Amino acid sequence: MNDRNTPLKLPYRILLVAAAVVPVVLSTAVGSGLVNATQGLPDDAWGWGRLCLGAALLVFAAFALNILGWMIRVLLRRPENEDELRFLESLNRLGRTLGRPSRVIATLAALALIAPIAWLLPNNGLEPGTLYIMSAKDESGPANARRILVQQWNQAHPGNPVEFVGGPDTEPDKQHARMVQDARKAHQADVYVLDVVYMPEFISNGYLRPIDESGRSQEGAGDDFLDNVLNTCRDMSGTHEGLWALPWNTDVGLLYRHSGARGPASWADYFPGSANAAHLVGSENLTVTALEAIWAHEGDVVNQDGRLVLTPDNSAVDFDENVRDALKDLADVYRGKDPEDSVDAEAAALREFANGKTGVMRNWPVAYDKLAKPPTGLNSLEVTRLPHASVLGGQNLAMSKWTDKPRAAQALIEFLTSPSSELILFEVGGFAPTRDYAYRYATRPFRTELENAVMEARPRPITPHYTKFSEAFREGILYAIRNKGRYPADFPQKLATIAAGGSHGD
Repeated sequence: MNDRNTPLKLPYRILLVAAAVVPVVLSTAVGSGLVNATQGLPDDAWGWGRLCLGAALLVFAAFALNILGWMIRVLLRRPENEDELRFLESLNRLGRTLGRPSRVIATLAALALIAPIAWLLPNNGLEPGTLYIMSAKDESGPANARRILVQQWNQAHPGNPVEFVGGPDTEPDKQHARMVQDARKAHQADVYVLDVVYMPEFISNGYLRPIDESGRSQEGAGDDFLDNVLNTCRDMSGTHEGLWALPWNTDVGLLYRHSGARGPASWADYFPGSANAAHLVGSENLTVTALEAIWAHEGDVVNQDGRLVLTPDNSAVDFDENVRDALKDLADVYRGKDPEDSVDAEAAALREFANGKTGVMRNWPVAYDKLAKPPTGLNSLEVTRLPHASVLGGQNLAMSKWTDKPRAAQALIEFLTSPSSELILFEVGGFAPTRDYAYRYATRPFRTELENAVMEARPRPITPHYTKFSEAFREGILYAIRNKGRYPADFPQKLATIAAGGSHGD
């Protein structure tokens, strides 16, 4: 063998071993990252391209591993046969062929090949581009607390400015229809501001991308979210594991009283003579009013976990004697009023209460600033919990499944729901916060009453078919109001069928 070219010296062999190992390691890492980052089957060509590239890199790595061991053995010891010697000689010739200009070209070519692979590898950076939030009209009044938070984000993240999309409607049913349309077809939004009752529907239909809990920031991953509020961000009606949103603001009914007005001990003490935000039209407010009346009468219909209370054979919702009593009392309260009246009951209730026509009002936390500040300022305003459980409301921030900026969208959601953001939403906008931090450091006088009311609040029925359920529920309640508390004979069966995903004929 001595008349053959001298084998490579040891330092060069070590460099070649490293050069052989690095592509295998890089291909394995990048390929695994691209494949694991894909959740289910991709929805577009770009997603399929990333998946196929990841798979191809893994196949290459597996093939390279088969010959990597042989190469290392040849490079780290003297050749023992003709095949091994020819391999080393070919490396010698390649080294002599690659002069300095050729090495520069080869280096640039390698960088050109590696750069796009490195760009595709998942990282902690944020994808650039505008983030679109689909939301209802901001209800925080002139203070515009939500816009303040967005302005803070925009200043800190000029590469990811936020824009709101959607219409001016605040009615939950109209908000829901607009967001479903976007989730099914338009795919304009990166983030949805979802009412808590619509979470099961959006999760079960595959409209959302789950929160990457391993990638949450230290501040955003704080554990001081109120338990029942954070639960609305999970799939409480199915088997989809994980966290599908973060809670932006919660909501609960409160009792507003003029100083000197007697503190009611029960629903019957305050509701018949109060100003309340109960719409007698087919809107979500009527669902809230009826459920709170039923709970106040020690009925259920829906239990503490958000599941419907059914008859033993599971064929119907269990309308027991307490539920029937609640419907009779509701009918008595609204006797003589037109159930089709479309007046804005919330605004009317505020006017009646502010003008002193009634000493008690049931309303939401955001009503406080409209009463405690000019022009209606009430120096003697008192705010307490209801004498019974309230409906748990609120809105969550969820990522659209089709966002092309998932890391940026999650970073935005974590920023908007951070402890400091929750404090701003409460102090400036009057929104009920979702974190204990905001209740501890806020200056609002009713913060303790509000936090206790939120923790005691109960969810509405948890079902992916909530929209249809609530529509049918309101129809039955309006019928009962018109008919002295009597509801249609098939009303309980209809509710159970719709909640389970079936259809019910008229």
